[in-house]
Amino acid sequence: MRTLSALMFRRKFGSVLDEVADKRQPITITRANRALVVLVPAADYEEGAAGTPERERRLRLTAERLTEWRRRHAARLGRLEPVALVRETRSAR
Repeated sequence: MRTLSALMFRRKFGSVLDEVADKRQPITITRANRALVVLVPAADYEEGAAGTPERERRLRLTAERLTEWRRRHAARLGRLEPVALVRETRSAR
């Protein structure tokens, strides 16, 4: 994957967009040597967008695995409330 600084991206905006669209190759845009964004072709973005059948299948499988894990460890977990623990941890930040 090619990497460009934000300044270079601004200078070559049109040609960079053409490159991403024509070659279907993502380009990372950086500022101060840190990745800011990744430009990807619209078709690639749509394939990986939320709501795709593959993503839904993976989410369903993950939920099933979590349910199975919770069932197997119910005795050790007792009355432990995962949602309450996550909220408590977030509020402590």
